[in-house]
Amino acid sequence: MPSEIEFASIAGDLAAKHLDELASLYAEVYAEPPYEWGPEHAELFADRFEGQRQQDGFTLIEARDQGRLVGMSFGVTLLPNTPWWQNLTTPAAENVTAEHPNRTFALVELLVRAPWRRRRVAGTMHDLLLADRIEERATLTVLPAAEAARAAYRKWGWQKVAQKRNPLPGSPVFDVLVKELGHGHAR
Repeated sequence: MPSEIEFASIAGDLAAKHLDELASLYAEVYAEPPYEWGPEHAELFADRFEGQRQQDGFTLIEARDQGRLVGMSFGVTLLPNTPWWQNLTTPAAENVTAEHPNRTFALVELLVRAPWRRRRVAGTMHDLLLADRIEERATLTVLPAAEAARAAYRKWGWQKVAQKRNPLPGSPVFDVLVKELGHGHAR
């Protein structure tokens, strides 16, 4: 009998208690091609997550199958002084990079363990994460070689606006995508 995936929105304080599970999922998914990232990336994730879970607008969606964490998606509201739009390798118009309070929600991670892919887990987490947001739009970065992720984002209405390199030594170039949410503040 197929199991039923349960989805839950987790607040920042409770998210901290799930960090070991979240970091394990992160390490597992990003060890796969095209990423092939090592344990140092999972450590960096854990360090960054501690700050991210305390930021304005933090939302985490977990997907569990019989209690096992099989997917996660989370993000934060960008502040007007965000470094998000720095390190662009392609130019972007000022109307894309300008921020004001509650303009942009950054989808930081959307990960699903391999056996649960193509079962609408990612799509459900994506939709739950972006539902009822107060921001005008959302943004994310995706590795150009992550073809399945890029195809899903296109299907879900995301558009590429630039490319950027994260400020880490040897960091690859990522596509920067934006999706209008259509229910945020007046533009």
